[in-house]
Amino acid sequence: MVIYADMVFLLNLFIDFTLLLLTSAIRRQRVPFWRMSCGALLGAVYSILHLWPQFAFTYTFPAKVLFSILMVGVTFGYPTPVAFVRSLGVFYTTSFVIGGGMFALHYVMTGEGTVAGGIFLSQSTGWGSPVSWLFVLVSFPFVWLYARVSFRSLQHRQAIHSYLTPVAIWIGEHRLECVGLIDTGNQLRDPISRAPVMMVELERIQTYLPEALTEMVRTKAWHQHWDRLTAEWVTRVRLVPFRGVTAEGEMMVTLKPDRVEIRQQQDWVAAGKVLVGLDPGRLSSDGTYHAIIHPSCLPQAG
Repeated sequence: MVIYADMVFLLNLFIDFTLLLLTSAIRRQRVPFWRMSCGALLGAVYSILHLWPQFAFTYTFPAKVLFSILMVGVTFGYPTPVAFVRSLGVFYTTSFVIGGGMFALHYVMTGEGTVAGGIFLSQSTGWGSPVSWLFVLVSFPFVWLYARVSFRSLQHRQAIHSYLTPVAIWIGEHRLECVGLIDTGNQLRDPISRAPVMMVELERIQTYLPEALTEMVRTKAWHQHWDRLTAEWVTRVRLVPFRGVTAEGEMMVTLKPDRVEIRQQQDWVAAGKVLVGLDPGRLSSDGTYHAIIHPSCLPQAG
């Protein structure tokens, strides 16, 4: 078996560089190109040390940990102990995720299995063959890109979750509780009372509404359904003008609730005077939240 040290070196240089690049993207740290190159170079040098018997000790577990720490230290520096540990943890996570993804993909594409005596037996061509090395070179960018997109999606969802909070709406004796998104860009107010407007999906609240009001929201035919409302509901309903992204001069049907409370820490806090806008569609495509909270509804906003 012939091993080309230069090919092993170049392949590991490319892989280590992209792993460090992905780590910097997840950590949102700008790293100079030369520092990232030095870190990848250190990893590439480590990958060929096992070709000499006198360096066999470098493939022990403590040596592997030491070299990974050196790679992260050279690339990201040592600003604080916490920041360094986080960078090291992200580097390990990305390495395991991409390595595991490539192994799984390789097994699915090249592995063969049979069942004998109730036992599943599998075999693979191995990672040391020329075909396997070519597979690593071709498949790594795809697995790397998938991992980056996945981590970015997780970060986005984590950022959204930091703005989510439970909200409770009281209509008479009925209490509706759902998850709301605090939208700092929402500045919609009733032009007469100046009360802030928070939006709620109609589907979540329609059980407690009269049929005429539900049809009014869905069809936007105010004149056809207004006369069908009882006197009690007429005093609750407000039409608030607003400007959408694609249209101007729209009217939103809003509802005056008896009380609105927002969960802050471990307590429910009254939101004060607020109108509830009824949205006939979905505010969140994946159902993460069902209401959009006006920032002035928060107690600290006054």
